[in-house]
Amino acid sequence: MTQFISKYCLFIYLLLTSVSVFAQKPKDQKVIDDFVNQDIFKSASIGIEVCDLETGQVLASYQSEKSLTPASTQKLITTASALEILGADFQFKTDVYITGRIDENGNLMGNLIVRGFGDPTLSSKYFPENIHFISSFYKAFKQQGIKQINGKFIIDDSYYQSSIPRTWIWEDIGNYYGAVPHSLSYKDNTYTLHFESKEAGQLTQISKISNKQDDLKFLNKVTSSTINRDRAYIFGGTTSEQRIVEGTIPQNRSDFKVKGAVSNPSMVLRTELEKILNAGNIDIKGGDYRTKTQKTILEYKSPQLSDIVALTNQKSINLFADHLLFEIGAHQKKEGNWKTGIDAIKEFWQSKGIDSEGLFLHDGSGLSHFNAISVHSLNQILIHMNKSENSDAFFNSLPIAGKNGTLKNFGKQSLLASKFKAKTGSMMGVRSYSGVLTKSNGKQIAISFIINNYTCSSRDISTQFKNLLIRISK
Repeated sequence: MTQFISKYCLFIYLLLTSVSVFAQKPKDQKVIDDFVNQDIFKSASIGIEVCDLETGQVLASYQSEKSLTPASTQKLITTASALEILGADFQFKTDVYITGRIDENGNLMGNLIVRGFGDPTLSSKYFPENIHFISSFYKAFKQQGIKQINGKFIIDDSYYQSSIPRTWIWEDIGNYYGAVPHSLSYKDNTYTLHFESKEAGQLTQISKISNKQDDLKFLNKVTSSTINRDRAYIFGGTTSEQRIVEGTIPQNRSDFKVKGAVSNPSMVLRTELEKILNAGNIDIKGGDYRTKTQKTILEYKSPQLSDIVALTNQKSINLFADHLLFEIGAHQKKEGNWKTGIDAIKEFWQSKGIDSEGLFLHDGSGLSHFNAISVHSLNQILIHMNKSENSDAFFNSLPIAGKNGTLKNFGKQSLLASKFKAKTGSMMGVRSYSGVLTKSNGKQIAISFIINNYTCSSRDISTQFKNLLIRISK
């Protein structure tokens, strides 16, 4: 009888334990199911997954293996790859060197050469401390005692194979966020159109162009509007010098700024360097000098990669992300371009046991609508980075809810404030989040969410996702 009672008690204990585990799992899953089954999402494609960040255990999911367009959340993949492959202390560089010899009269019997190695921060507005390249160049040059260049002034931008991805849309490539990587990127590869606008409906005027690429010509079709935001777009790419500006800007503005993408930043840099040489009365004769003798007079370095990654994710800077992609390609494949960077990233994560078959990459920034990735893969990268020596550099780069970056106003004055950090993504028909949520009990979970082709407002998605995070965090 005693043996029977013991077995019966064991059976009851196991049954209750099973019921408890069974009840706990659907509780997390129910939150996800309630979220995805809302009527406002009936036309949308959704992927969502919640995992234990430490163990990798999947706690709840919905279509987590479906590849969806991530928009800027793709920068999470690019920045994680850069930290792991290049290292957090990696620095880009720009070299200035001379060839030949300097005679007793200060004549350089050779060439002056500036060679770029893909530094995206060269005179960037995002790194005010790195805007001194021009002055550093001139100082280093003058220290050599050169008064005249008998050879040529050469801008060497051969390090990267720059081009516009064929999957970027026409509306994007002429605007500042469509700037592409170059061996010598300069001032974020952007120029600024300064507009004057009158009453709504009237044609505007371009009063000034800052950081202009000399060969560009503009056809202005922008009109004034009562809509109080920038709705002007610049159309044109590397195949033409013509730019067409269409759309609207707010009415009655004396200096409204619209930024475009510089297609030849080395031309802009060359113009500024020639100006400072001319101001110093240094002539460039342009003679033909060929010599193997060379001397580096300046090696100008970027901030460390960890700092670049931080701004890439905080400010969601497309140009920085795509530069990281190119540099990964140059590092791993000895060529810096779209294909080598993409191939190197996919191979790296495949080597870490993450399935890259459902990873469709066309750039590093997420600007292409043809990019696609599953939320499961995003979570696997988060879990990997949690164990990486680059963990702090990576997770510290993610915007924090209610505090900074693209999540500055998300979850402000709610339970989520400072408890959720993530990379966000947004473009027409796409919203996404991927990051870490700290629950009320201190447990950290990885959560990734992508929605495509929705008909509700972006604000509705933000509100509903915020509510989902609050429910999960309790």
